[in-house]
Amino acid sequence: MKGISDSVQLHVMPVPAALSPSPEDRWYDKHMDMDSEDLTACGHPFLPDDKGRTKHSCQCSRPAVLLRAREAAQFLRPRQRRAYQVFEEAKQGHLERECVEEVCSKEEAREVFENDPETEYFYPRYQECLRKYGKPEDKNPNFAPCVQNLPDQCTPNPCDKKGTQLCQDLMGNFYCLCKAGWEGRLCNKDVNECAQKNGGCSQVCHNKPGSFQCACHSGFSLASDGRNCQDVDECADLNTCGDARCKNLPGSYSCLCDKGYTYSSQEKACQDVDECQQGRCEQTCVNSPGSYTCHCDGRGGLKLSPDMDTCEDILPCVPFAMAKSVKSLYLGRMFSGTPVIRLRFKRLQPTRLLAEFDFRTFDPEGVLFFAGGRSDSTWIVLGLRAGRLELQLRYNGVGRITSSGPIINHGMWQTISVEELERNLVIKVNKDAVMKIAVAGELFQLERGLYHLNLTVGGIPFKENDLVQPINPRLDGCMRSWNWLNGEDSAIQETVKANTKMQCFSVTERGSFFPGNAFAFYSLNYRVLLALVGDNHVVPLSVALVDYHSTKKLKKQLVVLAVEDIALALMEIKVCDSQEHIVTVSLRDGEATLEVDGTKGQSEVSATQLQERLDTLEKHLQGTVLTFVGGLPDVPVTSAPVTAYYRGCMTLEVNQKVLDLDEASYKHSDITSHSCPPVEHATL
Repeated sequence: MKGISDSVQLHVMPVPAALSPSPEDRWYDKHMDMDSEDLTACGHPFLPDDKGRTKHSCQCSRPAVLLRAREAAQFLRPRQRRAYQVFEEAKQGHLERECVEEVCSKEEAREVFENDPETEYFYPRYQECLRKYGKPEDKNPNFAPCVQNLPDQCTPNPCDKKGTQLCQDLMGNFYCLCKAGWEGRLCNKDVNECAQKNGGCSQVCHNKPGSFQCACHSGFSLASDGRNCQDVDECADLNTCGDARCKNLPGSYSCLCDKGYTYSSQEKACQDVDECQQGRCEQTCVNSPGSYTCHCDGRGGLKLSPDMDTCEDILPCVPFAMAKSVKSLYLGRMFSGTPVIRLRFKRLQPTRLLAEFDFRTFDPEGVLFFAGGRSDSTWIVLGLRAGRLELQLRYNGVGRITSSGPIINHGMWQTISVEELERNLVIKVNKDAVMKIAVAGELFQLERGLYHLNLTVGGIPFKENDLVQPINPRLDGCMRSWNWLNGEDSAIQETVKANTKMQCFSVTERGSFFPGNAFAFYSLNYRVLLALVGDNHVVPLSVALVDYHSTKKLKKQLVVLAVEDIALALMEIKVCDSQEHIVTVSLRDGEATLEVDGTKGQSEVSATQLQERLDTLEKHLQGTVLTFVGGLPDVPVTSAPVTAYYRGCMTLEVNQKVLDLDEASYKHSDITSHSCPPVEHATL
């Protein structure tokens, strides 16, 4: 019955018992294609053809029930069986009489079954029963069951036990009704449901004997319909990622950590990434929780590049008018206070001192020149104290001191002269006499037949304690157009011309100039200063300029107040604007403030962290510290936020007192303590 639609309309009605099929009909029905996928049935009995067999077409007038072909076939077969039940019972009675109660021939068996197929199936097996159990008259109790079961093709059951729902006896044949998931004549072949459209599973289909099962990939769970998969939200379990952030993903999840950390699945925690082991920094690297900081050798003229990992040269951002005059003499070159020029005059005849020069300074104190002999004999020292000229003199062991005249440390050029007259010394400023001192003796001293005079510029040839009154001999000042003893000092000009360090800036302003390669330090006993350095090369306190924010890794110009390597406060500032800025630092109990031009800086630490830093500073201050200005000694680059030298002009006050670099324990000779070259403005 092939070629019929896959679905049929079926009305189920019992076949009347009176409708007794002929043997030919029974044979036809038993030999029809029982495995056909198509079967059509009606609610009426099949219409017989001219041979008494049912036709494949039917007409239905009652409401239809739609069944698939195989289901219809399975539904009809037991009903066909019941339709022939009366006949089968009659056949069984004939079998009892003909072949059980007595021995029957094959022809007699044919009369019982009325068809050849069943006869051919029955008779060889009947003979086997005879051979095994003897003839009927032998009364073997096993003979009758053996013969009676031979017409039943399902005894013993030929169908596969696992895959068969039931076995149907047919005429010389049998039909195995398969369970779902099985196929084949004996229902012993598994149906691979996964081969067709993945068994209807959305992800994974597992074929099983007689069945199949849908499964899901890791991270998905099977929905209630048993076919579709739905995502599992692993993040619903708070312990999935431990202390990391959990992000659910389709079929998975991810444990996230902040930048600078990596997730450890074993520890279920975010662990710090040691970027320093990855070689991130060109020079020195310091790892910190969740971050790292690169440091460059500031003392070597390097700073961090914009990428915050590599180093680049520190280039001046403000040009200074640093041109020097070859006709000038700088008096502050020797920080030791020793003279910058030493002259010795010898005369055959008595000679009087005559000295004249132009002078410029912002320095309030220091030595201009010395003239005379040994410290215990006769000499004079011309210097400045509090911005006025001061003359110290000693004649024949008797010393005295005098000071007079206008304030001259205003940075303007003025002409100063000292003239030794008979029994008088006259000192003039711009041709005006400001001092006239009576003396008893001559500065030129007779020794071994010659008159001798020692003259030093910018210092004294003996210790300060041998003066009438101690004075700081260091003087940041400039001379020009000098004339010692009517020009008998021509060699000085050639010496100065050959050495730029002996020359003055052509133009200066008030302030201290740091060239970017030098520092000064003090050994002072007060609590707060620009940069303190301990004996163990720790920097307890520092105030510095920097062009990057180390923790945020941003390029910006800042003033930073730090204790050791921790920034307490910072203030953004345009460092390279060629303007003067006032930076104020105040440290009190529980408070640290940084102000730039009257604006308070931003705190970088909490109140608790601030107190911890101040306690650390207090411990350092209980020991020995040095105060450095303009730079740091050879300390580790990690000891402070900045280790580079300062370049520019600066005036420093500590506790409302101006800090004089001439009073430092040490000052590099390239630092000018009271004069600063002006900013060089671009010309159009």
